[in-house]
Amino acid sequence: MSDPDTKPSVLAGELSNALKELHRALIRAEIGDDPALANPYTMLFALIGDPRFAWMGALSELIARIDQIVADGEADGPGVLENLRDEAAGLIGESRDETLAAFRLRHLTALQKEPDVGLATGRLRKTLVKLPSAPR
Repeated sequence: MSDPDTKPSVLAGELSNALKELHRALIRAEIGDDPALANPYTMLFALIGDPRFAWMGALSELIARIDQIVADGEADGPGVLENLRDEAAGLIGESRDETLAAFRLRHLTALQKEPDVGLATGRLRKTLVKLPSAPR
């Protein structure tokens, strides 16, 4: 009998949770002490429409895609976990994908500004180690 903690859906859920934690920390770092964003509704509308937050789109889309894959029961498909792992790793600098350069730069800036970003990044790295990598 296999370990339930290694089921693809469980691992994908862990990845989603780690990415959500990173997303929250990045939002807090980007908001900083901006009094205009102290109201949760104002903050929500800013997250949706303010270009200042657009760089987080790749992260938001990845989280939504993982959650949909888990909900649809597709996490155990061939190569699914490997691809999700590699995409998440690319966000924090484990790839040379130039389309993610802006995200990585903002992430590095947030790491220097907000300790929670460092903690969330560490948790994400710990989660990535549990996931299989795509063959190179």
